[in-house]
Amino acid sequence: MRKQYLAYFILVFGIVGVAYGTHLLVYHFNHGNGLSIPALLLLVFGSIALVLVLTLLAFDYFAKKKKKSEPVVIEEVKPIEEEKPVVKEETAPKQEVKVEHSSNRVEYVSRPKERVYYSASSTVYVKQVGYGPLLRVEGSRILDMRSNTYYRFENNILYQEGSGPVFEIRGNQIKNAFGGFLYEISGSNINKVYGGFYASISGNYITLFDLSVKYEMTDSLSKKQLLAVAALLFGKY
Repeated sequence: MRKQYLAYFILVFGIVGVAYGTHLLVYHFNHGNGLSIPALLLLVFGSIALVLVLTLLAFDYFAKKKKKSEPVVIEEVKPIEEEKPVVKEETAPKQEVKVEHSSNRVEYVSRPKERVYYSASSTVYVKQVGYGPLLRVEGSRILDMRSNTYYRFENNILYQEGSGPVFEIRGNQIKNAFGGFLYEISGSNINKVYGGFYASISGNYITLFDLSVKYEMTDSLSKKQLLAVAALLFGKY
């Protein structure tokens, strides 16, 4: 901006100097006063100013023209590649489940993460002594014959088929899927987690603490199945 103002000042000075110097020279010659030194200096300096301004304008014009004619080089910006962390996938070792059959034949079933034991018998009935069967246990499925409701195990969750999760197994305890703990197996006893001894297990029999009710199983069950049977038989509290 300052450079532009300076150029305008020199241009105005040059025009005024040439015009006024020329006027004074002509005026003095017409009146017979001879050559006027101030008028001559004003004319000379005005001419020099005009030549300077014209030179600057010409230089600026050619500089802009040259700049336009030069090809514009656009540098390609390469995206910075982020180093992705290497995630190692760890495969959990498969565990084998030992299942003993009545024929003394042993089968090993590969299961990831969790070891699950099921009864060797294909179907186990749980019935109240003196009455008919109440539950039917078939591996990971349980039928409550009182209401014709099916349940199934998925890992440690017992689902009611057609509905949702009902119970969750945690170690030797069973709890409501969305609530508190219910029962636990400790040795040959079935205890209320918050209430103490509730029933005993002897062979294939489950007897309540007051001997009022006795249940019979047609074959042995795993701890996981026993916890589910206890929750279904004794209910929530």
